[in-house]
Amino acid sequence: MTTADASSAPFDIGRVIQQTIAVLGRNIASFGILGLILVGLPTALVGIVQFSWLHQAMPGLMHGAFDISPDVIVGSSFGGLVLLITTFILQGALIHACVLDPDGQPQSTTESLATGLRNFLPLFVVTLLFALAVGFGLVLLVVPGVMIACAWCVAAPALVAERTGIFGAFSRSAELTRGNRWQIFALILIVAVLNWAVDKIFETALGLGAFPFMGDPVGAVRAILNPFTALVIAVGKTIGAVVGATAITVMYVELRRAREGDPTAWLSDIFR
Repeated sequence: MTTADASSAPFDIGRVIQQTIAVLGRNIASFGILGLILVGLPTALVGIVQFSWLHQAMPGLMHGAFDISPDVIVGSSFGGLVLLITTFILQGALIHACVLDPDGQPQSTTESLATGLRNFLPLFVVTLLFALAVGFGLVLLVVPGVMIACAWCVAAPALVAERTGIFGAFSRSAELTRGNRWQIFALILIVAVLNWAVDKIFETALGLGAFPFMGDPVGAVRAILNPFTALVIAVGKTIGAVVGATAITVMYVELRRAREGDPTAWLSDIFR
């Protein structure tokens, strides 16, 4: 396929997967470092606090007593808030880098981080509204939730790249996804299956598969009281955050390519 053909090609989930892998391959070092700093490290720190409490509480847990100290609650809550903020900073930074990647522009980590810092709060609001809408739709016989998810799936990249505003991001996403939502639904199913497979791999690595918490709480606690656990969880969260943000942004770029042509025709208007 020539460059001209690719620029005018219809939206295709195979191309989304191919381009996601290509973007990750070209930026593996910078994306990996950003992911580890903004997601991996905070996840590990939160895990250390929680594991410390579990070690202290182990004697009580063995006798069915759950005693959580206020320090653990405060520490976990603060750590969770920091992780939430840094996760959205990473998402904004990766959206910036991924959107500019097809143009071959040199990637500035500083500019990407600045974009993430400017947009982490709007991204949080968009994600919260998206989750509430999809959750409410799933309660209504599932189908409305799936339809909302397919229509609004690229709201975050639209918000950051086009500065649409929070509510404008949803309408822009609906516009871009119109006519391609069955393919997007298929892609969501593929991602869901892959996530399930990865979760099972990590459960096996952590030794949690044989210890369902409700059936054997003591066994489950013993299984996760391991320094290796914090590392595996942190790496898993980092990979999920980096791959997820990259895939959604690549989908946004490919939807715009299908609807508006070669990205070089509209990249100059992005991040302005």
